[in-house]
Amino acid sequence: MRLVVLSLALAVVALANILPTESLDTFYWARPDSVKIVGLDGRELWSQSAIYPLIATDRAGRCLAVANRLYIYEVIVHRESVRLSFWVEIELAPEIVEALAQYGARVPQRIPVLLNLTLPLPPIVLAAVHKTTIVSLHTPYGYPLWAVSLGPRANVTAVATNCEYVVAATVFGEVYVLRDGRVIDRFLIDPGGLLRRESMARPPLDPPVTSLTIYNYTVYVGTSTGEIYRFRLPTEIELRTGRYSPGLTRLGACGGAVYGLYVDAAGDPVALCFVKRERPYVAVYPYGLLLADPVLVTYGIDTPRFASAMSQDGRWLYVALGNEIVGIRDGRVSWRTSMPAKPSAVAASWNGSVVAVGTQAGHLYLFKDGLPVVRTDPITTQLLLRAVGGNATGNVTQPGSFNIKPVTSVAVSFDGQVVAAEYWDTTYVLYTARLPYRVEAPDDCLPLEMAVYVPGTNIAYIYTLEKSGVLYVPYGRVELTPLYRYMGGVRCKPERNFTLTIYGDVVEPLVLRYVKEFRVYKWPPGAVKGPDWASGPTSFTANVSLPVQARVEVEALPSLADRLQRLQALAAGMARALFDGWEVDGRPAGVGFPLLSVNVDKPTTIRAVYRLEAPATVSEGVYGINLIDVVVYDLAGNVVGFGRTPRFSAYPVVAVLRYKPSFLVAAGPGATVNGTSRLWATYGSTVVASATQVVEYRNKTRAVFSYWAETEEREPTIVATVTGPLNRTPVYVRQYLVYAAPPARIEGVEGNVTWVDRGRSIRVVAPQVIREEAGVRTVFKNWVINGVPNATLTSPVQSFVVERPLNITFDVKRQFLVTFSTAYGSVVPQTWADEGAAVAVVPTPMDVWSPPPIHWVFKGWRDVATGVVYNYPQMPVAYGPAHYEAVWALDPVPLLVIAGAVAGAVFLVWFLRRRKLARLMAEVAE
Repeated sequence: MRLVVLSLALAVVALANILPTESLDTFYWARPDSVKIVGLDGRELWSQSAIYPLIATDRAGRCLAVANRLYIYEVIVHRESVRLSFWVEIELAPEIVEALAQYGARVPQRIPVLLNLTLPLPPIVLAAVHKTTIVSLHTPYGYPLWAVSLGPRANVTAVATNCEYVVAATVFGEVYVLRDGRVIDRFLIDPGGLLRRESMARPPLDPPVTSLTIYNYTVYVGTSTGEIYRFRLPTEIELRTGRYSPGLTRLGACGGAVYGLYVDAAGDPVALCFVKRERPYVAVYPYGLLLADPVLVTYGIDTPRFASAMSQDGRWLYVALGNEIVGIRDGRVSWRTSMPAKPSAVAASWNGSVVAVGTQAGHLYLFKDGLPVVRTDPITTQLLLRAVGGNATGNVTQPGSFNIKPVTSVAVSFDGQVVAAEYWDTTYVLYTARLPYRVEAPDDCLPLEMAVYVPGTNIAYIYTLEKSGVLYVPYGRVELTPLYRYMGGVRCKPERNFTLTIYGDVVEPLVLRYVKEFRVYKWPPGAVKGPDWASGPTSFTANVSLPVQARVEVEALPSLADRLQRLQALAAGMARALFDGWEVDGRPAGVGFPLLSVNVDKPTTIRAVYRLEAPATVSEGVYGINLIDVVVYDLAGNVVGFGRTPRFSAYPVVAVLRYKPSFLVAAGPGATVNGTSRLWATYGSTVVASATQVVEYRNKTRAVFSYWAETEEREPTIVATVTGPLNRTPVYVRQYLVYAAPPARIEGVEGNVTWVDRGRSIRVVAPQVIREEAGVRTVFKNWVINGVPNATLTSPVQSFVVERPLNITFDVKRQFLVTFSTAYGSVVPQTWADEGAAVAVVPTPMDVWSPPPIHWVFKGWRDVATGVVYNYPQMPVAYGPAHYEAVWALDPVPLLVIAGAVAGAVFLVWFLRRRKLARLMAEVAE
């Protein structure tokens, strides 16, 4: 057996029925407006216009008999009218006459005009209807062999043929036997069988014929009253001699209208009779079976009829009951199976091993020996087509619509290899090749299913898979999509899909591999990202934050009503849910990041836990509202979280935030309010402001609390009740550390270190002589401030204004005791001289007349110990204790002056005497 889909879509205007040929390489298709012969590949081989035709063929499909039930409508329409003619005079306006005259047209102002009026009368319609039936016989490719008109009374309701004779029966109970283009016999079905019709004034009402079937040369007739008749067709000799009698025989009755008539293996009739009681049932003649809830199909041309079929060998009868198909073999129920919808069409192969069943909802099932081997249904097909067009996971990835159409007729070839199905306005031919397969999957996954889709069609076929077996798949290019099998929280996932091009039976088996996956329940939906099904290590992520619908309630404070309303709206927009952690099957997991890896080896629940973050304070200037608590509800009104930062895993949620009015309470530098520099305190609450008594700056500077600026309170800790914005600023005095290196000291301070307020003056005293012994002493030199010597500050008692930290030290110097002595004048007997400094000491006076006219002059100092003489102005340098003696020198000038004066006086005396002598000599000479 072979089953597959080779799809062809043919547009029709209404439902009809199809009849197969032996191999179903062609099939006959009756439509309300025509009869067609269609090939396996969808080509239209022949077509003929017809009015609600009935068609028939023999069991091998070797011919086509057509009963074209014509209605001829003749309509005559008489349309009459009344015509009137009369003269009228038209007067033109003067302006028109003048305008025409300007163009050379002279017309009078009054013009006579003949008016013709036609008034239509209502139409007279004469209608006539003529009814007739034309019966014709055709070859399998449509060539007409002959055609006969049965006349106006022949309203045919059933037709049958053995490709030699054609039998047609009417709604009036007439039976026509036709051959070679002529009526061989014509007779009426006589229920009583004893009426002499020629003696009756008017013919009786014979029951309508509802079913006909031919077995060789025997014809079986079923009527609407439940009678079953038999008559025979003429032989060649009877036909030639004209000595023919049909031998009409009443075989029995089944209590209801015959809507299915078949022939069993022995050549006897099997009738399906519809009996309408409180619960309808079908009576199967002659088996005596009464089956409840039969499916009576009324949509189509050859209706009503039962959704039923009989195998050509007459052993299997299939009947639709409710949503079930029942298989009857040799008069006994052999098997039955449920369908997803009410069956609407049934067909069977020669031996009944293959049964095709279509339903009112568009399903098409093929059974092999009572087991479904191929199925298709419109809902699954939609999902499969979307899966094939998407990722083949069953997820809807391409939205679309597909009108669900009932299967209105099916036909099966002799060997069951080909199946044709008719839908609302399309037909499909199923033709398959053999494809062996092997399934590698966990044992609890079996049985599995696979869909086969032919590109370009709107239908897919579903196969049941065992551990191994054979599939019958369509010829040509096909897409094989193994389907997932869902078993609660576990599913079996196919490894891959396949695309094959089938040209014939396949030898090598197709290996289908499956793995087991487990359901992952993710909460909240939409917030947790990751696969819905997984196996082994799997990663999941969660949104870092989620928007939350928040409702804010604030305690009333009339004086701030408008401001609180604005703050309420602002708080509602600031609430949000932030990721807080993971829970896997109710147990905490992860390390707080919105990324989690889980080894999925069973159905698992992954929860992302969120916490509701609402602003603790929402403010506007110095006014605000403080969060008291939060209640989180799910959409069902259940509380899923409570507290200031409640945690929850449901979503979406509604949060109710309760706030209380608050005011800004701030503390200045060095102070805190309730342990912080600023806070939003709720209305009516108590706050404690504390100032640090001493603020150390770690650079020898500190600030010491003095008082509160706003209240002038001196206590470093105060308490206040909040009724509005509050500010507490401590006032500090800056102090600097002052240090005086001993033996210096700060007056009024014990010790050498003290803190002094900035700008205050201090007095530092140091001893003049630090140490003294054996003519050597150490003395104060100058003050050193913060390591910087100040040569101008040489007084050991010094006042300082404190503007910074002070490290007061002083420099010292060594002095030596130097003594002096002198023979003349006076001199400081001793002095302390700085080490290395010149000793600037001279006697007083520095020149002495002793005794006059002897003049002594100071020339320097002589070191008594070493004899070294320091000539003035060179002074001795103090390098240690020393004794210096003044060195005096005799001044020769006064003595020389005296000597010169004596010599001058002697010379003058000499000169005067010489002159006097010369004058005397002159005088003498004279």
